[in-house]
Amino acid sequence: VEASIIGTFTDNQRLVVSYQGTTVADLDMHFLHDGRPGRTLEAVWTRTGWMAYTWDSSSHTSTYMHDDRGATHYAPTLLALLSHPTIASKEAVIRRYDHEVQGATVLKPLVGRAGNGPGDAAVLQPQLDEASKAGIVLSNGVNPLYGKIDPYHMAMNAVDEALRNLTAVGGDIERVAILDNFCWGNPTDPEQLGMLVRAVKGCHDAAIGFGTPFISGKDSLNNEYRAGEQRLPVIPTLVISAVGIIEDAAQTVDMSLKAPGNLLYLIGRTNEEMAGSHYAEVVGQAVFEQFFPYATVPEVDISHAYDSMKAVGAAIRKGLICSCHDLSEGGLAVALAEMALAGSLGVRVDLGNPGPVDIQRNTINIVRLFSESASRFIVEVTLEHWEAFEQHMHSSGIRDIKHIGNVTNTGYLHIHDWDELIYLPVMELQKAWKGGQA
Repeated sequence: VEASIIGTFTDNQRLVVSYQGTTVADLDMHFLHDGRPGRTLEAVWTRTGWMAYTWDSSSHTSTYMHDDRGATHYAPTLLALLSHPTIASKEAVIRRYDHEVQGATVLKPLVGRAGNGPGDAAVLQPQLDEASKAGIVLSNGVNPLYGKIDPYHMAMNAVDEALRNLTAVGGDIERVAILDNFCWGNPTDPEQLGMLVRAVKGCHDAAIGFGTPFISGKDSLNNEYRAGEQRLPVIPTLVISAVGIIEDAAQTVDMSLKAPGNLLYLIGRTNEEMAGSHYAEVVGQAVFEQFFPYATVPEVDISHAYDSMKAVGAAIRKGLICSCHDLSEGGLAVALAEMALAGSLGVRVDLGNPGPVDIQRNTINIVRLFSESASRFIVEVTLEHWEAFEQHMHSSGIRDIKHIGNVTNTGYLHIHDWDELIYLPVMELQKAWKGGQA
């Protein structure tokens, strides 16, 4: 990469620009930053709770959800989630772009044996120094469904998702910078500005908490559309991008399952935080409210998240993890399905005792399967490395780690507690995922 020295820092409090020996600009820094009058705008944000979620205008209709049995018959729910436009394969879009320029792409958007899995992040290895093994990790995080409910937590979750996606391929959480991209309505509208201020506050707190500086970004405001006689704002949306370094690009892993017999671990805390979830999208308001009359969006515990990401990233770079996938849209069930279809292998997972057979048990299972709580990972570990992996995680202070199952060669995703919860062939998962609207 070519670089040129164009100037130096001085202590004279002035911006001086010259061209071929002629001064073309000489501005006082106080005038530059504070010389123009500021605008005073009104910002209002009212906590309206999860019911701010607009069911009728955004819920996804799926051919897999024929009736409300999907609430307690989890296989149709999983298939509906895999076909949801947010979760379904984006191959039709991905194939339109060249993501292998100069052959520097180590991890591509689609991963797995047949390119059948959604990669968590991209890894590039620029050919600048033949002696260097370093790679650049690029990832994103976004969930506008949270923005309808609380823009602050949308921002926190977007940062968390970008960072855990970066971590999932071996990126180093201690060497990361982030960028923002706001897509918002008219900031002269007090409510729109109030939501924007709250989202910016979330960005600030996440950046400070994770120690990840914002190095750039883009704001796209005044986004509105007409519906009849009304002008309506777009859904407030924030995309966070993360860029980091992996010292040896050969140490990266993807999310596809690797071999039967390997162990699967769940890392992180699963909470009853179902507002703005994709589960709510596919089952609809009436069914959702049976189990969650009050709901909250996921909240990020930055200290816990940072420690988990640091430990998982280090374990990948040590070679203790052979595949890793973050839990995001659709929760645990979708993450396991994606890993299985990417690796063309089966999974058997035991979630343990859910409690008595009643509505509370159903609620617990819905949360365990479909909660989108932040800062979580599924990792695959070989029988050779499981003891070293567990020792590494425990010595790193990580207690929220549980062996939940194994990779199989059955070709089925099998999730159970005392009863069978989901038993689906991987080919059917693949069909649902590829049949969704990208």
